[in-house]
Amino acid sequence: MHKKIISLLPFVFYFIPYMHLSLAIDYLFDSLIGIFLFLIFTVTIGFYAKKIRRLPLLILGNLINILLSCVLILLESPIVDWYHSSSPFVAAVPLIILFLFAQLTGIFWAHVLQKENAFSIDKGSKN
Repeated sequence: MHKKIISLLPFVFYFIPYMHLSLAIDYLFDSLIGIFLFLIFTVTIGFYAKKIRRLPLLILGNLINILLSCVLILLESPIVDWYHSSSPFVAAVPLIILFLFAQLTGIFWAHVLQKENAFSIDKGSKN
């Protein structure tokens, strides 16, 4: 029971508005560290979700995070005021797409490595 709960713990990440957090970090430090950090994290989450076969949970987490990001923009959260120039959606939408592509990359590599591992097991059993 505890293993199942622990295996789902990385998906708590989706309750953090990581898109806004990455933009705020980048604005405060005048760099791209926030975006790169969260890109690596989203690739890892996508890989992990595919590896443990929890893609529906990944999709649900993405929907929750996108809705949370939109709510923060619509409620004019102070974190949004740090980085936006004209419309916060101009900064948010491309980042949401970028993070979704990063997750798809993680899913792709998990799929490739699972197939490669299955192939090497089959090849070893034929000998």
